Amino acid sequence: MRFPAVDVVIIGVGWAGGILAAELTKAGLKVVGLERGHARGVLDFQHDIDELRYAVDYEMMQDTSQETWTLRHNLTDRALPIRTLGSFLPGTGEGGAGVHWQGQTWRFEPRDFTIRSSTITRYGASAIPADSTIQDWGITYDQLEPTTTRSSTWPAFPARRATSRARFRRAATRSRGHAPATTR
Repeated sequence: MRFPAVDVVIIGVGWAGGILAAELTKAGLKVVGLERGHARGVLDFQHDIDELRYAVDYEMMQDTSQETWTLRHNLTDRALPIRTLGSFLPGTGEGGAGVHWQGQTWRFEPRDFTIRSSTITRYGASAIPADSTIQDWGITYDQLEPTTTRSSTWPAFPARRATSRARFRRAATRSRGHAPATTR
């Protein structure tokens, strides 16, 4: 079977791929997104979290018996397969990593972009091992900030998010025996 020609094929249509597809189609390009794994729907998320299914069996993560990543701790090590998932959890299925990290994205801080130079300034060059590959980003926080602000509101519903945040703060302060916090 031959499919119609398109301008762009995006492999992996999670948060990044989905936003990219939306922007490219707004620019008039024909886009196809390819995703692996099974589709998910409301039924997958409407009940309590099944810890065995997700936290122990890693149902939303890549099956390391089928496909694996490799790891080495420095440039001279031989890259070896990761056979057991730990803190690195590559997701699979519709929705990508955005599903298994519950749609939470944390904004980078200015220092994150200058981690090498900031570390040297604060602690001296000897604080970084000689064989370390740590480096500053090629851009600054200020250069990326307008895009970060735009992308942080794109997939969400800001009024609803603010209401949820306010409810959480009130509940948290009540549980500590304090008066509810005021919110903007």
